[in-house]
Amino acid sequence: CVNCGKLKADLNDTSFADKVKHARDPKTRMSVVWNYCKTKTICETDAIEETDPDMPDEAAPVKKGHGGCGHVQPQIRKEGLKLFLQYKKT
Repeated sequence: CVNCGKLKADLNDTSFADKVKHARDPKTRMSVVWNYCKTKTICETDAIEETDPDMPDEAAPVKKGHGGCGHVQPQIRKEGLKLFLQYKKT
């Protein structure tokens, strides 16, 4: 993410986690992560779970999420040694 610096991949996604787990070679693993992250256009935030007043907090399992910021990601263009960020118009 260009705003918070986090990786846009979420290891809680089972298909992505399986691909990364089975890629032993570092170059192959980097390729898997790059191909997954290049399609992400938003740094995904954690899903806000509503708490049930009947259920005590101790019984609710705490699931750690990605923790993204929700920032829209630009396309990065390279011209020579310069990098340019292009944001899509909304």
